[in-house]
Amino acid sequence: MEFDIKSSIPFECYDEIFYQLRNDRKTLHTCMFVNRYFCSLAITLLWGTPFERINLESQKTHLIISVYVNSLVDEDKSYLRLAGIPVESSEAPYFNYPEFLSSFNSQGFQLLIERWLMLIDPNYHVNYQSKIIYASYIISNLLFASTKKLESLKYFSHNGIHFISHKEFAYSISHLVNLEITYFAEGNESKLLQSDEDKLNNLFNTLSRYTFTIKFVKINISSNDSSFYTRIIKSISNFIAHQFNLEELSVNETLISVNLLEFENIIRSQEINLKSLTIEGKLKNFAKIIKVLRNCTNLESLIFDGKEDRIIVEDSIMIDVDDRECSDIKMRKEPIIEEFEFNQLKIGNIYCIEDDGQQQQDLETTTGIDSLVGNDIVTLGLEKILIMTNIYLRTLNLGRINTFIITILGKYCYNLTHLSCELSMKDFWLFIKLLGVLRGLEHLKLKLELSSINDNYIVEFANSLPNSLQKLGLNIYSEEDGFITYFLMKLFENMGYNNLFELYFYNNQMIRDDNLKLVLQFVLNKIGYYSYGSSDVSNFKFKYVIENLIKDFDQLLLQNGQEYMDIIREETSDFHHPFYEHIGFQN
Repeated sequence: MEFDIKSSIPFECYDEIFYQLRNDRKTLHTCMFVNRYFCSLAITLLWGTPFERINLESQKTHLIISVYVNSLVDEDKSYLRLAGIPVESSEAPYFNYPEFLSSFNSQGFQLLIERWLMLIDPNYHVNYQSKIIYASYIISNLLFASTKKLESLKYFSHNGIHFISHKEFAYSISHLVNLEITYFAEGNESKLLQSDEDKLNNLFNTLSRYTFTIKFVKINISSNDSSFYTRIIKSISNFIAHQFNLEELSVNETLISVNLLEFENIIRSQEINLKSLTIEGKLKNFAKIIKVLRNCTNLESLIFDGKEDRIIVEDSIMIDVDDRECSDIKMRKEPIIEEFEFNQLKIGNIYCIEDDGQQQQDLETTTGIDSLVGNDIVTLGLEKILIMTNIYLRTLNLGRINTFIITILGKYCYNLTHLSCELSMKDFWLFIKLLGVLRGLEHLKLKLELSSINDNYIVEFANSLPNSLQKLGLNIYSEEDGFITYFLMKLFENMGYNNLFELYFYNNQMIRDDNLKLVLQFVLNKIGYYSYGSSDVSNFKFKYVIENLIKDFDQLLLQNGQEYMDIIREETSDFHHPFYEHIGFQN
């Protein structure tokens, strides 16, 4: 039966179907050959994001730039030839491909320009840099002059910033939704830093004048000169204040650490709109940032990703970025925080992974709350945000937690549905008591070092897992492999079968055939338990992580296991990955 494009399916449905396929380039390419209508839909999406997910191994990658060059007018082609780039005359393409552009990624664009030049120019090494710059300028000018719906702009400093000088650039960004800027001002000479400063201020001032609809902003700016941040923060603040629909903001902590007053102005300008805030850094100013957020009544997600922030060199000593305004908390006797009124926030998701081992050690205390408050600013800030979010908090990703945080969670945040954390054995018993409070918990990811084995602890842990639990992720490690197997054996013997349908192993040490046999036996018992009921247990999933492809389960054992459950092998661990993606950038 032939496909009838005039069928009862509305055209809008095809638009939605193809939109869902926007990241499946192989399927979209196949759709091009179905009929003209499918071809037009597929072409629009394929050429909307040509600089995303580039496969540099493909021999056809450079054809993207070749198509754009063929779309140039003869005058621009002659300019390329004068620059020493051998461009052949050819007919214009059937489609006006540049007008479909919806996402511009300067990094991907630059990679394709370089690959194209190397393949078409046997003498590409002659005046290489000038050819790259000239070709980038001419082709990006074509793109910004032609595109009618640019929604995403991702700019990386090492790719140059030539496109800002195009007169068409200002008009092409009028409907921008996503903005990501990663800039490293690494020059040591004042002249170079001044040039970087001028470029960034020019960019943000242009964005302030011509964009009002941006929803997602990600800014990561670093410099060897700490005063550089102060010289550009006002233009950033002004730009953000001009956005009326901003929902997500991501900034690196270094940028705001010496400009906390400006950061407060930034947040204040968006305190009604903001739904997600990400801080990339080491949480040095955690408590002060929390204070700024107290009026963000619609904030849904708060993310401290714990990435190592860039550092500057001053007098040959590596130090944190300019501590003149905010001294290192480990050097102060009093915490850098002031009292402020608690406002009820509706934050549903908090992601806060602190990867500083020393700081994690500081979190551990047995001397009571007063000592903890006096010595650990991160814990104090976390306490305040947990109290402010209270019963609204649903998702919490943390690193190492301690007695104090466990107590706060049990007292204020008992409506948690998703929890990821690491704890020591000395806090395991209190954590078990916490699970008895979290009766709506659906997904638990737990990292635990077994330094000893206590049957009572394991049995109580199994019994404390609520009936609501659907997914359990275990990152259990020990100096003794046998400890892990024994822990799993006692756990599965006492856990019951309730609603659990996904199990994760998050490290290589857990990959032992004895452990997989325990999982398989648990699933078989679960199947047997429900064999006379209506519950469907055939969709049980077991996922495990192989680190560096070093170790794996016995293949025959895996095949037998596949008969009763889905077994999924992954090469990277997502233990610290947020349960839910934050709003995110749209392509």
